[in-house]
Amino acid sequence: IQMVEKIAERTDKARIITKARANSLMTNSAGACIGLLYEKGGAEFQEHGPVILATGGFGADFTQQSLLAQYRPDLMHLPTTNGEHCTG
Repeated sequence: IQMVEKIAERTDKARIITKARANSLMTNSAGACIGLLYEKGGAEFQEHGPVILATGGFGADFTQQSLLAQYRPDLMHLPTTNGEHCTG
């Protein structure tokens, strides 16, 4: 991620968008990904070009609806080293 951050800081060849919800990948007629539709701050946006999707961890979400509870309930009793912000 450090290289992408450097590129985003120094050029217009990459953008890092945080605190956003990816709604759908845009594809061409051949099915190749050509961009992303996303929501941030209640507004909808589009990015065109290559897309890298990354999510935060979810190890600090101990709610019954969490991904942890859904997929690894056996780990719910363990402590986490993740920050409180790691809720998916």
